[in-house]
Amino acid sequence: MDKRGAKGYWLSTAKIINQQLFDEYVSKVIPWLKEVNGEVFAKDTEPQGKEKTEDANLAVICEFPSMRAAVEAYESEEYKELSKLRKEATENSTFTIMEGLDESAKLRRAMGK
Repeated sequence: MDKRGAKGYWLSTAKIINQQLFDEYVSKVIPWLKEVNGEVFAKDTEPQGKEKTEDANLAVICEFPSMRAAVEAYESEEYKELSKLRKEATENSTFTIMEGLDESAKLRRAMGK
């Protein structure tokens, strides 16, 4: 699962339907992310949704040290509880966990190969 040097990412889009509840989720998830060595890598509140995400008013990428760390964080009991807030505050959400490029792939790309 973990390629050498590859980071893990959560990719999520959603339409926020309850801003107050979503703000509560954010206030709890940000400190928790730090505890599990994750961080918000990118966030957009005006994404250009395509292919069934046209009504999204939020897109977020969270970065973790590895794919394993990203999966373990998502599957943790703590996040299962936190995600209830996210799910209640949004609709039409998507959530994907993916692995980034490993160090050798980055080097090959930098060398034009």
